[in-house]
Amino acid sequence: MYLLTFLLILLSYPLMFLMVTIFLFGPLNMYLGYRAYRGTLAKRPGLTFGGKLWAARALLAAAASFAFQYYIVATGYKA
Repeated sequence: MYLLTFLLILLSYPLMFLMVTIFLFGPLNMYLGYRAYRGTLAKRPGLTFGGKLWAARALLAAAASFAFQYYIVATGYKA
């Protein structure tokens, strides 16, 4: 799941000109990142805070990427 999340994040940047991919890949990336996070927590129930933060890296990267792409589109396309 981690690899798929990061590949979709990287794929969404070249396709940003379509603008639809931001709103499709953004929530999909966050969902896949959440699934990866929950899967890691299920495999390792005794993780520390640092371990949980490391497990959430795909979710955090997806949320940051979505926010950054939305910012680029919002500032770049003025009517």
